[in-house]
Amino acid sequence: MDADALAARLIEARLGGRRIAALAAEEAPGNAQEGYALQEAVIGRLGGKVAGWKAGAASPEAQPQAGPLLADRVQPSPAHFTVTPHALRLVEAELAFRVGRDLPPRAGPYDEAEIWDAVASLHVAIEVLDSAFVDRRTVPVFAPLGDLNNNGAFCYGPPVEPWRGLDVLRPQAVLLVDGKEVRRANAGTPGGHPRRLLAWLANHCIGRGRPLRRGDIVTAGSHTGMYEAPVGTLVTARFAGIGEASLTLTAASPSR
Repeated sequence: MDADALAARLIEARLGGRRIAALAAEEAPGNAQEGYALQEAVIGRLGGKVAGWKAGAASPEAQPQAGPLLADRVQPSPAHFTVTPHALRLVEAELAFRVGRDLPPRAGPYDEAEIWDAVASLHVAIEVLDSAFVDRRTVPVFAPLGDLNNNGAFCYGPPVEPWRGLDVLRPQAVLLVDGKEVRRANAGTPGGHPRRLLAWLANHCIGRGRPLRRGDIVTAGSHTGMYEAPVGTLVTARFAGIGEASLTLTAASPSR
């Protein structure tokens, strides 16, 4: 894999609209380590500042994966994001956590209790998914990991106070579009309790030379699954007894 060349292709595919239909095995990352190297190449080419991370897993026992939330695509609710005509516009209702203190490298790994104690606040959030691929399910398995792990934009609501003691494992989550309910769930995220994902992420980020810092925001997976939101509609994520967040997707003006 030529990480720098593939990073350039991924960025062009997202910005230019000519999505990548297929990748040969030798072009793509062959394992998670190469997938994260590709992530770093994409971040470097974009010159982006990382404001936080997404962490998720296919099951409570599965190895988690991480993706960066780039600062220029992170906004507080109510958010307004401009999207290109070919953007996926897939939205998910999530819960996110603000890190309350730096978590620097040290001799041993951080455990779940330490990381949970380091969380300063809870936020209802909406992730907007995007992809450089025509169908991210048909390319080599670690290629989407390099493509910012499918993140396109991220919106977070105000801090929830007090939040400790609230049900963050299986809360009732609702996704609405222009006030109409389109998704409802109370089974939690596929990856299990968010404290497991946050602890894994803290140690993962140290290994990448990007330790979590005070103020970083971490989202811990989808509660509702994906929904394709039409341009111009108001998207709202609402968690019973916790709070809500909202965003609007606006079409980019055609170039002249």
